Amino acid sequence: MIKNKICLLLFVFIIPLCAGELMYNDMFAMDQIKDSLIADDWAFRTEFPYFKKTANTGSSPKSCTFSPDGKYVYVTLLGQRRVAVQIYTVDPFEKIKTIYPGCDDPANDYGYAEGVFRERDGNFWFTRMTTADYFIYDPKTDSLQAGRYTGGDWTKALEFSPNQEQVAMSHWISKRISIFDVDKHRIIRNLRTSQIPRGLAWIGNDTLAVTLYGGANSTDCGIEVFDVRTGKKVETMLEHRSAMRDIRFDPKKKMLYYDDMRFALVYKYDWIKRETVATEEVDSHPNTIRLTPDGKYLFVSCRGPNNPNGYTLPSPRNGDIVVIDTESMTTLTSWAQGNQPTGLDISPDGCFLATTDFMDKHVNLYVISDPRAVDKEDEDSFTMLLNKLGDIYEMGTRSFWWWW
Repeated sequence: MIKNKICLLLFVFIIPLCAGELMYNDMFAMDQIKDSLIADDWAFRTEFPYFKKTANTGSSPKSCTFSPDGKYVYVTLLGQRRVAVQIYTVDPFEKIKTIYPGCDDPANDYGYAEGVFRERDGNFWFTRMTTADYFIYDPKTDSLQAGRYTGGDWTKALEFSPNQEQVAMSHWISKRISIFDVDKHRIIRNLRTSQIPRGLAWIGNDTLAVTLYGGANSTDCGIEVFDVRTGKKVETMLEHRSAMRDIRFDPKKKMLYYDDMRFALVYKYDWIKRETVATEEVDSHPNTIRLTPDGKYLFVSCRGPNNPNGYTLPSPRNGDIVVIDTESMTTLTSWAQGNQPTGLDISPDGCFLATTDFMDKHVNLYVISDPRAVDKEDEDSFTMLLNKLGDIYEMGTRSFWWWW
């Protein structure tokens, strides 16, 4: 239902645009369709992305993840007592379930950092930092397995290998990565990092890239790459005083993308040539990054500047979502979202973007592509929409605060 309306609306919109303002031939038809979507609770704006929905969450929504079929968004909560995950349907965009794992010590029943789906069976894995546990939720049977030890302290990120047979988990305090056999729930390798590890990206099934956040007393951080078969470090890419956050790998182009929170930069690294080929400055404190399914665009959530009285307080202004063209590594467009945008994900068909506002307790849903073109390899509707925006500008926004 919703895709039919969006298809019709975008058909009206995909005509020449100038200077970021909508120009259309049939005002009456556009108003009719716009009113229909607004009646379905879509907020409308005259710049990309044109349509947005927002839903309330619990305290400190950290990550958001689309289900493999794109019909649901799972949100993990860092600061809500007892509540781990809230599940939302895309159509209609509303909360339908809350997951309560429970804890032997109620004082530690919070800190649910991140989650990811295992596409092979559709199960959702997520971590709890305070107790170093991971949990597995099966949506098919609506059942939650008891927590298991992650193998380290203050576990944050987790990522499945391409063949879905291994899962890596990063441990903030332990400064190491645990590699699990997924089916046996057994640690098969521990990887020791030189600094605090954060984001994870598999380069094939045997190689893992890890971002180094460092911490307040760190010097040079960057990326460390490991052979998970032997546990040996095979590559190090250091950047002066950096604080790296997230990382993605494009298996077709053999490119790594990662962001530096301290200097508000996004890097493009050629894995074959073993060299940084480009960087792009974004808004203050970039967090989560995600590639569109075709690898042409990189979406970046930026927390914005820290509060002068402490980063755990609301930021003095809203942070931006930034869209980067991965070929030219230039900013195509950006928009202010909410207070401390953190979580970010793109639906498997590339039609929708989900984001979270950490301080506002919101999860947002945007239309970013024409659903009619998702199955056409030779047609990129997102490019078509962006190319209609007229004179694309560069952000030029710099970090107000260099440290988080």
